[in-house]
Amino acid sequence: MNSFKEKLYRFMYGRYGFDQFSSFLMTAGLVMAVLCMFLRFLPSHIPYYICSGLNTFFYIFAFFRILSRNIGKRTLENEKYLRIRSRIIPVLDAKTKNIRDKNYIYKKCPKCSAKLRLKRIKGKHITKCPRCGLKFNVRVFIEYKSNPPYGNVN
Repeated sequence: MNSFKEKLYRFMYGRYGFDQFSSFLMTAGLVMAVLCMFLRFLPSHIPYYICSGLNTFFYIFAFFRILSRNIGKRTLENEKYLRIRSRIIPVLDAKTKNIRDKNYIYKKCPKCSAKLRLKRIKGKHITKCPRCGLKFNVRVFIEYKSNPPYGNVN
């Protein structure tokens, strides 16, 4: 007697299966489903219908890719997705680095575009680029202080 797992293996034989792009599509579908829950309460239902349509598209396209027998074409799609993702992820990491690092801020020199790591001290400061020697103003809005949890310790 064949188990469900064996039947599933036999069904999926020769099909493309799950990859990074399919994972992205499924995640995008889930995000759209959550967004649709909130858009449902708007007076105009048009945004809800658009979101619901995108949600359905993401899921159908993901399952189409998973069950596809055209492995070469699906592989090319996944490689294209990974190339695009490899260009976007470092940019996002650089943008969020300022938020994650509590002791330093990161600024670019206006002249030579060198990345400078500066102490996070609230206020307006003049800094000098070590590469080109240009002096320029830097403004820090938030200063993080590492306060001891139990007050001053002497």
